Amino acid sequence: MIGQIINYRYEVLEKIGDGEIFSVYKARDKVLNRLVALKYLRWDNAEFASAVRAGYQAAASLDHPFIARVLEADTSADDSFVACEYVRGINVKDRVSRAGPMQVSVALDIIIPVLEALEYAHANRIVHGDLRSADVIVSTDGEVKVTDFGLAHALRACPDVADRLGTRSVNYHAPEIAEGAAPSVSSDLYSAGVILYEMLTGSLPFEGPTAVAVALKKAKETPAAPRAINTAVPKSLSDLVMRAIDRSPEERFPNASEMLADLRAIRDALRVGRPISVPQPAVSAPVGYDEEPEPEGVMSRSAYVWLTAAFVLVVLLAGVLTVYVNTRNTKIDVPLILGMTVEEAMEKAREADLTLEQDTPGEVFSSDYEEGLIAYQSPPAHAKVERDKAILKYRISKGPSMKRVPNLVGKLESDAYRAAQDAGFVIGKVTTENSDAVEEGRVIRQDPEKDTMARPGSEINLVLSLGPKEEAPPPDYGAATEGKQRSFVVSVRVPSSAAGQQEVKIVVNDDRGETTELQEFHDPGDEFSQDIVGYGDKVRIRIYIGGHIVSDKTY
Repeated sequence: MIGQIINYRYEVLEKIGDGEIFSVYKARDKVLNRLVALKYLRWDNAEFASAVRAGYQAAASLDHPFIARVLEADTSADDSFVACEYVRGINVKDRVSRAGPMQVSVALDIIIPVLEALEYAHANRIVHGDLRSADVIVSTDGEVKVTDFGLAHALRACPDVADRLGTRSVNYHAPEIAEGAAPSVSSDLYSAGVILYEMLTGSLPFEGPTAVAVALKKAKETPAAPRAINTAVPKSLSDLVMRAIDRSPEERFPNASEMLADLRAIRDALRVGRPISVPQPAVSAPVGYDEEPEPEGVMSRSAYVWLTAAFVLVVLLAGVLTVYVNTRNTKIDVPLILGMTVEEAMEKAREADLTLEQDTPGEVFSSDYEEGLIAYQSPPAHAKVERDKAILKYRISKGPSMKRVPNLVGKLESDAYRAAQDAGFVIGKVTTENSDAVEEGRVIRQDPEKDTMARPGSEINLVLSLGPKEEAPPPDYGAATEGKQRSFVVSVRVPSSAAGQQEVKIVVNDDRGETTELQEFHDPGDEFSQDIVGYGDKVRIRIYIGGHIVSDKTY
């Protein structure tokens, strides 16, 4: 498969991995000069292949920055495939498996784009229906993409295939899906809630050896709240997750917009250290419950309850006042200033009666906070400090730390991509040129060069070898003397809309046979003229740009 040209367009570069439904390859679109993900169907089932094509073609209408675009779905060939936007990065499932629970801020920065993608898709009357943490890919620079819109349509159209896949998605499906209900907005939000639960806790709300075991747990049990597993999760966020994965669709969020608004409110509150509470759905009284009438007499039960409550309140107020008087001159609660500007932090410190000072050293590299924002504080937020030691120190973020650029020279293109990703970089512009010293398909040079320092996630541009330039065969002077020498001037213009540098090749057929008069790369928009010499009464001149013939004339 590696090196093959698929559908006269996609050059397969390397295998990314195998799933239960697809084998996935990285390929280059030779027409538009871009990377794509080719997903080959692993099931020899014509009905399922047709359903996959229909599902992905319906999803091809989705155009959103947080959705991996579907470019083509083809089942006409022997092997059915789907061509999708290639996304560099790691999926959330693998990230949690390797590193465990995420920081709350990181989890929010991932789930909010997921909800924005769902909000857009639902507005266009498309539900995902099969959303899992493996379908959410995060790039090295934090870009989030949701993949596989359209697959649920195929699985629902072919229940025999879905049954054989067993526990593939059961942990993320809403309980009503196991009972035969169709995927819906509510079930998508349930799946998003499970993904958020997994990111915050490192585990799933329900797990079991079989799909039936998981479905039974969902119907009978209530999972532990995220905050009970990870105390770093704010109660408001924990409550939001529990609402999203409620077994009853009526108790969940009615739409993605409402869930998204609550998530944004929590994120914004955490950034500035403001307490936040998210409204929960109202819980009605059990059906059939009737209040007993209040008894008559000197003091009704209601009056007695109110009198008792007032007494308890007085006692509590007295206790709080005593604690305040005893501690107000000794302890201060430290506010959260991470992620703030210095001006915002000064206001927070002033409100808390703290003195703000820059620590030594005053700056620190940080991948969590943008350059210029506070990335370190001491003491930490919510610590208690004595009033006579009321100093809050901070350090400013210098942005992500620089990393050493790996050596990609001499590597095959697929190996270079892998090495760059492993080192925390991405491959940018790829061009080619002839080389007598470097084998075809290997890297001649890179920019930036090896061992230079660059920001994580930045691009490395490559120049690949085309191998030695083919020498034109020596002219047959006997034939040339028999044919008349003729001179031509041809004009070439590289389209300004071309993606990156394009190979320009001029091929001449005359009495000498076929010769390549020009083969070099030019930038989009370049215009130039080339002198051509031909022999004989019939000279054919062909011009190729980017591998496509643009002119074929015989003189």
